Amino acid sequence: MISPRFVFICLFMTMTSEVLLSPFYPQYFTHAFHVDGVAMTSFFIICCRIVVIVMTPLWGMLFKKWNVKYVVVTSLLMTALIKVILSEVSTFYGFLATSLVLLLFQSSLYLLYPYLVGGMKKGQKKASAATTYVFIVHTAIIVASLFGSTVIAWEMPLNVYQYFALIDMVLAVWLLTRKALPLKAEKTPASIQSINEPIFFYLLAIFFFYLGHNVIRPYFTLFTHETYGMSSQGGALLYAMPSIMAIVLKLTVPTKLLNGNVIPLFYGITGASVLVLCLQAYADHLSVFIISRILYGAGFYLSMVILDIYLFRKSKEAAAYYYSWLIAVQNIALLIAPIVALEISKVDLAFPLVAGAAALLAASAVMPLRNKTIPILRQVKTCGSMSTEK
Repeated sequence: MISPRFVFICLFMTMTSEVLLSPFYPQYFTHAFHVDGVAMTSFFIICCRIVVIVMTPLWGMLFKKWNVKYVVVTSLLMTALIKVILSEVSTFYGFLATSLVLLLFQSSLYLLYPYLVGGMKKGQKKASAATTYVFIVHTAIIVASLFGSTVIAWEMPLNVYQYFALIDMVLAVWLLTRKALPLKAEKTPASIQSINEPIFFYLLAIFFFYLGHNVIRPYFTLFTHETYGMSSQGGALLYAMPSIMAIVLKLTVPTKLLNGNVIPLFYGITGASVLVLCLQAYADHLSVFIISRILYGAGFYLSMVILDIYLFRKSKEAAAYYYSWLIAVQNIALLIAPIVALEISKVDLAFPLVAGAAALLAASAVMPLRNKTIPILRQVKTCGSMSTEK
């Protein structure tokens, strides 16, 4: 088994490189490539999400058949090579094509997290890993947003990918030269058989959840600039505010809170998130906007952790496979989000915040149907040639 330290460092660096320039795509595409930055941002995000939607389930299946260590090493070496190429592109379509090839391999690295958690036996460790993962995600967003606000001012911002290419090569060598951690065998009274029940409504709730949280992102820095006159640095800080709250809560909220039945907590947090998103859309003062942004960030962190913990408890050893479908649905939402954001932002830049609130309401409405549709690994007792379910 790959060590947790490597997994979280690898995910942090991968997510940082991916998010680095994304808050500034509309401005950067216009300035660097002389295209319509607003329209091309949506087009770019849509193309990237299609690749991840297609590739993640495929990598999920390959993780079940191939040696994960060598899959990850190969992916890291390929991403290093492609990032070097990415740093030299000079046109929008060159940037797009190279980014899509990069995601072909980088999408495999996203599954390191469910692979790690799926190998853990204790519920407390799963909860701890889930909170650590969300902590890593939001720390990467903060670092990328703040660092990106500086990089975007460079004469050649894409040169930063050369440094990330070097990091990918170091990670590949580290993994290749380290011995894998042994998996502890667990005694079970019966064999474990995966029952492929429909998971439509759970995934539908996931879709609305990520649609709601991502429809507000593509033009968020434009919204803060036009509404409050924020600079690039100020807009980046407000963009990363939910991630700052995630770090604070990771350090202050005990994982014991997330033991037991977490779904009622999800409903309460999602309802509160709906209210604060509406408040963000029509806040009269910057101080009110910042406070609502802080509250929203707290809710986003807790609800993400709750959804992950719930899936890991149900899917157990097949976590990487089932999580690959969650990532695919998440990326469908991320694909649709910029399309929705583009259309409604033409009317008012505040409308994406309202649309996000509506999508979160839809997620809460669908979530009660989850128990009948979530995939469960059931114990099967074998007697001779016949088997019966407990």
